[in-house]
Parts: sequence; C-alpha cells; structure tokens
Amino acid sequence: MSRGARGRGDHESLNRERARRRERGQGLVEFAISVPVVILMIAFGVDFGRVFLGWIQLSNAVREAANFAAINPDAFLVPGVLPAEYVRLINTETQGINCKLPPNQTPPGPMPGPTYPGGTDLGSPAVVAITCRFAVFTPIIANVLGNQVNVSASASFPVRAGAINGTPVGGTLPSFSTTTTTTTTSTTTTGTTTTATTTTTTGPTPVPDCVVPNLKNVNSSAATAIWTGAGFTASNLGFNPLVPPHYTIKNQSLTKNSSVPCTSSMTVTP
Repeated sequence: MSRGARGRGDHESLNRERARRRERGQGLVEFAISVPVVILMIAFGVDFGRVFLGWIQLSNAVREAANFAAINPDAFLVPGVLPAEYVRLINTETQGINCKLPPNQTPPGPMPGPTYPGGTDLGSPAVVAITCRFAVFTPIIANVLGNQVNVSASASFPVRAGAINGTPVGGTLPSFSTTTTTTTTSTTTTGTTTTATTTTTTGPTPVPDCVVPNLKNVNSSAATAIWTGAGFTASNLGFNPLVPPHYTIKNQSLTKNSSVPCTSSMTVTP
C-alpha cells in the first residue's frame, strides 16, 4: 500500500473516532437535560396523586359527618361543642392522608361543625364543609402555589329527625271502635226492682282528607313545605333520587288537586 493511501486511511479513522466522541458527548448532554425533567414529572404525578386521594377521603369524611348531622340535628345546639361521634367520624376517615385539619392548621382553629341554612326542621339541608392543607413536594408547584395547597370538600343531607313548620313526624291512625255496656239495678221501698242497661259505642276516628298539591316544576328544596302546608305528613313525601342535590320536579305519584287521606304517601321524580 502506498504512503498516500495509508495517510488517507488514517485520516478517515480519525474522523470516525471524532464523530463517535461527538455522539457520546451529545448523548450525555441530552441525558443530563432529560433526567431532571423526568424526575420533575414523576414528583408532580406523586403530588397530584396524593392530593387527589386525599380529596376522595376528605369527601368521604364530610359525607359521613353530614349524614350524622342530618340524623342528629339536636346534638349541635351548644355553639362550639361538637359531639364526640362527629369528631371521630371525621378523624377516622382522614387519619391516613397527609392533610392538616383544624386545629392543626395555621392559624389554629376549631374543627368546623355542620351548618343548617334552612334551620333544623325536617327536610332542611345539613351541610358540612371542611378545608384541609396538603404539603407539596414538587419545587415548581411549591414556588407557584406555596408549600401547602388548600383542598376543600362539602356534603349535604336532608334532616331526617324533627319536624317542619310545627308538623310532627309520623301520621295518625284511626282508633278502633269500642262498645261499653252499663247496667244499673235499683230497688224501691215497695220491693219493685228496676234494671236499666245503657250501651255506648265509639266508632273509629275518621282520617281527614287533604287536597294533593301540584309539585310539578317546583324545586325539590321547597316541595316539603308545600306538602306539609296542604296537611300531609312530611315523612310521607319521597324523593327519587334522594336530595340533595336538588332538582326541578317533573312527575308526582298522586294526581294534583285530588282528595286523598292526609296519611297518604307520594313520590316525586325529576
């Protein structure tokens, strides 16, 4: 092989070696750039998953608390004093999440109790709303939103114990008929005996009739008041689906303006 050919071969080998080095250097630079981005995406996914899972558990906690408040409205009559069972339900559902509930929040405050926007009458909503604070790990999220993110959940259930507009819970049943017989015997001075028998029969107490109100196109939040205002019992009005959330009523199982016993039941649907 001539000297010129060997020179050209050595030059080509040197160029190939330089190209390989440039490729390795480019790969190292791309790896150095991509690794922090991948780590950041993983950290963001972990933070998002933690917060989402915490929100689900917090939603379960407020649902149980609102259900308890709807069944026991008289347990919250003393301001600032919460029943132990109410506190236990919330703490049990939230103890596994990294969420600071009152009074551990900053600034400290009492655990929020239920609210009754429409009062504690039967059918009025019992609302529980809780906000807790999650600590985040992802630096970018922490720089934008702060080291802690507020997460809120609320739930509402209709009060199922008590009375509405002074109407007691439960209907009245007619009494059974009874017959009472009284016999009186008297003897005169002449030896004559007189016997008198009195029979009293008490019939059943009739159930009064009420006129079925028209609840079509009425919001379900106002239906119970209209139903009881017509003389019916609040507990005999059924909602399908249950409320809340409230909806506009489109159908009712009893015909409007018809006369039925006041102990009758009716179901409304959207």
